[in-house]
Amino acid sequence: MRVDDLRTTRDEELVADVCVIGSGPAGLTVASELANSALRVLVLESGGADLAPDDRDEIESIGAARARPYRNARNRMLGGSSHTWSGRCAPLDELDFTARSWVPHSGWPIGSAELEPYWERAVAHLGLGYGSGFSDDRFWRLADRTPPTPPVDRTRLTPYFWQISRDPSDPFDAKRFGPHAAGIIAPDARILLNATVVHLDTENGRVRALRVADADGRERVLRAGRIVLATGGIENARLLLASNRIEPAGVGNRHDVVGRYLLDHRCGVVGSLHPHSSAAARDRFGKYLVKTHDGKHTFSHGLALSPEIQAAEGLLNCALWIQEVPAADDPWESVKNLLRGHPSLHDARAVAGHPGLLLSGAKRRLVDHTGLPHKLEQVELRCMVEQVPDPHSRITLSDTTDHLGRRLPMIDWRLDPREDATVRRAAALVATEFERLGYPAPVLEEWARETSDLPARLTDWAHPSGATRMSADPRHGVVDADCRVHDVENLYIAGSSVFPTNGHANPTLTLVALAVRLADLLRR
Repeated sequence: MRVDDLRTTRDEELVADVCVIGSGPAGLTVASELANSALRVLVLESGGADLAPDDRDEIESIGAARARPYRNARNRMLGGSSHTWSGRCAPLDELDFTARSWVPHSGWPIGSAELEPYWERAVAHLGLGYGSGFSDDRFWRLADRTPPTPPVDRTRLTPYFWQISRDPSDPFDAKRFGPHAAGIIAPDARILLNATVVHLDTENGRVRALRVADADGRERVLRAGRIVLATGGIENARLLLASNRIEPAGVGNRHDVVGRYLLDHRCGVVGSLHPHSSAAARDRFGKYLVKTHDGKHTFSHGLALSPEIQAAEGLLNCALWIQEVPAADDPWESVKNLLRGHPSLHDARAVAGHPGLLLSGAKRRLVDHTGLPHKLEQVELRCMVEQVPDPHSRITLSDTTDHLGRRLPMIDWRLDPREDATVRRAAALVATEFERLGYPAPVLEEWARETSDLPARLTDWAHPSGATRMSADPRHGVVDADCRVHDVENLYIAGSSVFPTNGHANPTLTLVALAVRLADLLRR
């Protein structure tokens, strides 16, 4: 795909059949799927080819504290958030799509069956072996393994698996979309860098023009038949709200829903295990290699709350897993650096000092098809819990502006005590289950015990979702089941901002599946 810069392009007029705003996983997936469709596709990326500090990524936070700067997730550059994502992928559970009586404002206007074929097609974009059918007992059949015994108590917990993305050019890294963009064969598509959309001009229920500023603030007008907004979980809502010159409340905001129901995943360390006595538990609830048509793919095994106990006890969806924290002189990270051609004296010493660990790792990798044995600093039990959709958890606009004169997002992120209660209950269930299975129980953090009244030590995980949620009724959401903005004929939204609920699974696999589905609709 041809990559240009708005500052140097000589186009007198910018026109396209489909304009995709944003070049992250969602935006580039839409553009890639439309390649060779006879549609003229133009992708606008606000940043450049590389990541650089930018005041357009600043936020004003007035709600719950954010644990990490949002530029860690809001990578304003070619490839977007794929520049820093971890590559962990899993589909949402069937339960996540349903209206649950104990979770207010839950329920999607589509079901998991609707997304099943699109999860599979997302594989080609994400560097995965499978798109679905691996996050439960079906994994053992895929891996051609006998399920471990004794089995998990399914009335309380279910085995859960995540798949790790693999970049085609680097087997040690997750898929980075930016470096592959120029190689996409798409004669009728191109990317413009340093092109920031500052306003959507509407008329008679359509977007008639886009105001696009280059890095120096010079504005151009772009006209497109269809527009796909794919700028991320915060920026999607920000642009709709900021497009208020013609519609004072912003585009698609007739019912004051744009920016509301902001979700994230709350994550944290709920316990710890001893690096030596936990070896058997880490073997079972660790990493596995599965051979597919294009090589081996890595899967990680953990536990999630069963749908039955969620319904019986009014709990949210929550998963826990063992996280190994390598020591500073763990040799395997050094081996990766050596194989990448970036060795250092530290790497050479780490490799030379642990021959037994390397030999054991070769056997585990090549014969047992499991994860590598690291030299560990500590072993943690971590969790990820969904949030309760809350209309008061929202994005609005601050009075502070960036260098282009655009108002910054004001984030009023709200927490719910049911999230803390779910994590404490899940941690207790996993500790009990480990003992029942014959493993040493994790030592739970003081705040994570069921009887504790200490503040929960959970943070956001840079997975902003929900602020342009999907709904059948325009009064309760921003986009319809086809991801089209209610009451705006030619404007669509791609990304996790359309999720009505976020489950416990990392969002990228589902948002890419939705992007594939949206591309099919645009092609038709």
